[in-house]
Amino acid sequence: MADDWPNWTKLDQLVSQGNYMAGNSEFIVFKKKVLQSSVDEIGCLAVHAPIMWDFLIGFAAVKNMYRSLIIQVFHKLMQVQSWVIAWQGQPALKEKLQTLHEDLQAALGAQHEVLERSIAPAALKSMAQVSIHERPEEVRKDMERERMVDAMREEAASSPSKRASEAFDVAAEFGAETVAEGNHDPDPRKTLQEGIDAVEAIDDASKMDSGGSDALNQLRIGCLMCAGSEDVFCSEMDHALNVFNFLLSFVKQYPDAVERVAEVMNQLMASPSWSAMFDFSPLKERLRDLPEEIQAALGLQHEKVLGLICPEAQKRAKGGDVPEHLKSVAIKMQSIRPAVREPSAAMPPPPPPPPPKDEWREAKTPEGHSYYYNLSTRDSTWERPIALGGPHVYTVGKEVEVWSNGMRVWGRGRVEKVDGGKVTAEFALPGRGVAKKELPVAHRDLRPVPSSAHKLTDEEKIAYQCWFDLLSAGSAPERKPGSVVAAFLTKSGLKRPALKQIWHVANLGSSPVELSIEEFGRCCRLIAHCQAFLRSGGADALLVTEADRPLRVRLREECLAMRPPALPKFEH
Repeated sequence: MADDWPNWTKLDQLVSQGNYMAGNSEFIVFKKKVLQSSVDEIGCLAVHAPIMWDFLIGFAAVKNMYRSLIIQVFHKLMQVQSWVIAWQGQPALKEKLQTLHEDLQAALGAQHEVLERSIAPAALKSMAQVSIHERPEEVRKDMERERMVDAMREEAASSPSKRASEAFDVAAEFGAETVAEGNHDPDPRKTLQEGIDAVEAIDDASKMDSGGSDALNQLRIGCLMCAGSEDVFCSEMDHALNVFNFLLSFVKQYPDAVERVAEVMNQLMASPSWSAMFDFSPLKERLRDLPEEIQAALGLQHEKVLGLICPEAQKRAKGGDVPEHLKSVAIKMQSIRPAVREPSAAMPPPPPPPPPKDEWREAKTPEGHSYYYNLSTRDSTWERPIALGGPHVYTVGKEVEVWSNGMRVWGRGRVEKVDGGKVTAEFALPGRGVAKKELPVAHRDLRPVPSSAHKLTDEEKIAYQCWFDLLSAGSAPERKPGSVVAAFLTKSGLKRPALKQIWHVANLGSSPVELSIEEFGRCCRLIAHCQAFLRSGGADALLVTEADRPLRVRLREECLAMRPPALPKFEH
């Protein structure tokens, strides 16, 4: 157990030197362990209480971004009698506490009567104005959410794919560039956006297999961190249909994940802007396509979902014919949802969204089926509306893809016959030879072949293969270790944040331990685009420098399928 606590010797050095700015790692380790541990376990370490109290006050003075977590730690420690006694035995702590900003003193004073008696008189007067989300009842909810997030992160970090994706977190691979200490992102909005983007990268069945679970975990963390923040969810509502489609597809393919999916559904449906999106008929169809027991579990998360599931599933949900661990999901999620979630001071809420335009939009299910919806009229259809060009036109000999329900893959082939409103196509399936189907021209299981999606030019293939062959082999010559590839990509001269965005986009939602030439080639193509952006200057260069969501979206939606202006350059 001691190994999981911070390095007490280093902590003592930081306090003696007054170097609290360098204490991120120690604080994050301590926070995680405190929230996970019992009062008795924390009490066993009371010998370290005086130095830890000293560190926490100094850290709070210089690290306002961790304010919420600092309050949570104070709240938990004040439940431990031996730590309270240690506080009372050090009068200098009271003096040091009174050097903090008055509103932070007031928030800490609200956590326990001993702290209340320790704050300055002016701060004492401010206690009535302490924000509701910093009062003890809401802080306890924050603590449970944070504990759950930490557990999810630990679970994800233990997977080989996650360890591979952390290749770009190793400071030694980036020369003088340093990595911020700790792994806590204080911006919940950004965490939710990353989860949504990971989900939207899953747009066919193979990506669901390789990256679906990681994407779901990212989304779970983002939803928990933003629980109750309607301003955040409202700003992301354009992604609601894609996210709901992913959740329903994932739980159908992986029924054992129903508890994790139910947690996310509960938080999303608690948002009025997101729950309104469940009015679209494709979601209703997909919901009712699930097994009854899964429908019932999801129906328990929100009354709207309950009203949409089939009568047999409704009977199960209302009659309690659901496993106990699934019954408790809604109770647990409600118990940690803040009564009021105020907008973050670091990220002001966005302006109200404009009224929806009367226009059609295309969305895709995780299996790659296209459907269309109108945000204004709430109409939705599997058939491409006239406003977007109407049904696709097929001619004999045209390349098409046909969906196999049995194998859950798209098979590529050609149109053999067009007769009125029906198309007959012959197509190949992996390991099954050639198949043939007759489908209506507007059927969702028939689509034109995507134009040159991700296809590399001959020049790119030769260059990328040459670089690939120079790298140390993995378990087989045709695969290279992720860490080796990451080290090579740093020779592009791009900064670590941009390389991390490239890595995740190129690997399409997964984080492979080893990369094939196809995955390596996508990384090289995206690096070439980023280098071109930097050369062009202006907004494109800023996109790479900031290396945030706009770059991730641009790379995924535009650059993956586009030939770069020039081959990438790597230092020798």
